[in-house]
Amino acid sequence: MKIPSAALRQLQQTVGKENVLTDDISLSLYAYDCSLSRTRPDALVHLLSSADIAPVLRILHHYHIPFVARAAATNHAGSCTALNGGVILNTAGLNHILQVNTQQGYALVEPGAITGDLQDQLAPLGFFYAPDPASERVCTLGGNLAQNASGARCMKYGGTIDHVLEADFVLPDGTEMHFSRQDPGPDWIGLLAGSEGTLGLIKQMKVKILPAAKHIKTFLVTFPSLSDSVQTVSDLAAQGIIPRCVEAMDQVTTRAVEEFAHSGYPINAQALLILELDGAPAQIARDEKQLEEICLKNHAQQFIPAKTESERQKLWFGRRAAYAAMARLAPNVMVGDGTVPRSELPHALQKVRRILDDNHIYASLLFHAGDGNFHPQIIFDERNKPDAVRVTRTIKEILQACVDCGGTISGEHGVGVEKRAVMAYQYDTPTLDLFTKIKRAADPQNLANPLKLIPLDYEAKTRAALPLPAAVRPLAAALLARRQAQAPVVIIGGNTRLRSQAANTLSTRELCRVLEVDKTNYTATAEAGVTLDELSQALQKAGVFCALPKGRGTLGGAFASGCMPDFYPYVLGLEALLPDGSYVRSGGKLMKNAAGYHLTRLFAGSQGTLGLVTQLTFKIFAQPVALVHNRPFRPGHITPLWRALKTQLDPQDLFPALPGGLNA
Repeated sequence: MKIPSAALRQLQQTVGKENVLTDDISLSLYAYDCSLSRTRPDALVHLLSSADIAPVLRILHHYHIPFVARAAATNHAGSCTALNGGVILNTAGLNHILQVNTQQGYALVEPGAITGDLQDQLAPLGFFYAPDPASERVCTLGGNLAQNASGARCMKYGGTIDHVLEADFVLPDGTEMHFSRQDPGPDWIGLLAGSEGTLGLIKQMKVKILPAAKHIKTFLVTFPSLSDSVQTVSDLAAQGIIPRCVEAMDQVTTRAVEEFAHSGYPINAQALLILELDGAPAQIARDEKQLEEICLKNHAQQFIPAKTESERQKLWFGRRAAYAAMARLAPNVMVGDGTVPRSELPHALQKVRRILDDNHIYASLLFHAGDGNFHPQIIFDERNKPDAVRVTRTIKEILQACVDCGGTISGEHGVGVEKRAVMAYQYDTPTLDLFTKIKRAADPQNLANPLKLIPLDYEAKTRAALPLPAAVRPLAAALLARRQAQAPVVIIGGNTRLRSQAANTLSTRELCRVLEVDKTNYTATAEAGVTLDELSQALQKAGVFCALPKGRGTLGGAFASGCMPDFYPYVLGLEALLPDGSYVRSGGKLMKNAAGYHLTRLFAGSQGTLGLVTQLTFKIFAQPVALVHNRPFRPGHITPLWRALKTQLDPQDLFPALPGGLNA
């Protein structure tokens, strides 16, 4: 598109003439990321002050100019390319670590701050930032949130989504917003995680920092086959053991890494695991014994502890260098990012190997195995068009195989344009419709990173929607009747928090079953109307634990009321009935999921204003865990973004906000 000269003049007046570029070289340099996407923007704007973000977006909004935010552009999915032309907003200059507060456990950072730079600043203070993408030396904290990129420590500490406490955010029309985990209402920060810049720009973040573990022990374990190594990971999960990290590599990877990084990996082993424990010495000793027993049961050949900190760092340097090591072997490396339930890793591996063999593809295989997240790395030369097509087809088949195993097409790399079409294989039409409405609510002009994440013309391509669960049908019928009568209805569970006196209630209390306790993946699935007392009894009978306290209130109430926000990170999957009668499903038994907007976080704390949550899948544990805090119920203030979402999802205000409905 041609950018109006008036718009260019206003941008130059805002950020400086030297920071608005339209020359061929500059535009070509910002036409790609780590994917195969190559699309030139029409202009490049260097943002050097966060105060300029809102004025710049207001100018672009006024002239209907699309934009894409990018910094390090380490993304593998084409999220940083300007498919509609328009403007690239370079946030790499917004790279300041503004404050580190070890007493209160946070750092205040700009979105372009390098993840590794924060780690370097925290280490002498005895602290660390838990998310650790392999590209931490170059990737940015804002990019990590936009993609929900998390790394190896996600198994124990959770992803980036769980380590951002507050965020200053600018909507595509220039409206500035502040989100905090302490605010009642939907988990807006959780919704931003993995949104890939399609909802607006991150201006500033407050991230959680943690005291560094005083005791860490790392092990290198070799196996006669990759199948043995991933079976070990499944067995670890089934025993309820939660290491700090579990990484798996095949021989192709280890040989490439050893030639490049010289990390001491045995190149004759068919596969290896890097296992890491942290905590009290006594607990490490107990877990080490169990780890070794499980590894030996799965035919481990060597179980070698790192003897020094230098040896430990050397092992991790090799793992982080895996992409660079493969990149030395060919002009291009395409990286997959599928994630499956941990119990499905062996089955998924069989499928992946069959796909690679059928397509005559040479690839390395490495895994964030503790999370079920694996990265096949395929080397090729994009100038050989038949090979490029074959590689692209192979990655698509691998991602579809992950979905067939109950998984997702992305654990942490996102969707962008490269995996956009496969979204229709993972989701049904009602769920993609909801994604579309979320995008439209925040960005009605479709200016923020357009044509990403949501597949084009998906209605004719999506998988068939599953039948409505039998237990939900009476609620759906009641909702239909209320909608036809244009009569608002108040959603309740046990009504222990809301204590509504309204006659027009819709209760989930009949949805009172614990559907599954899965001790292989350590997840439980329960209907929203089950009380916390009933849930506790069922889990106790199964010999497992969860973070929820006992009580007369319901599971759905604990989740949707906003009274237990510390429970949100434990929730992995959700099903919900929307005001228009459609039924959506998101997530599952997945430790990571970066495919689309996080619906679990949208409905968390939404107080029954956006839909009726019918069931949840959440983490459970083999040992007791700290219970989440139960805070008093506070009706959420209806912000402009919440109001816009309500307008998209519930234009009749069938599920009114409290108190006073949408117009309060």
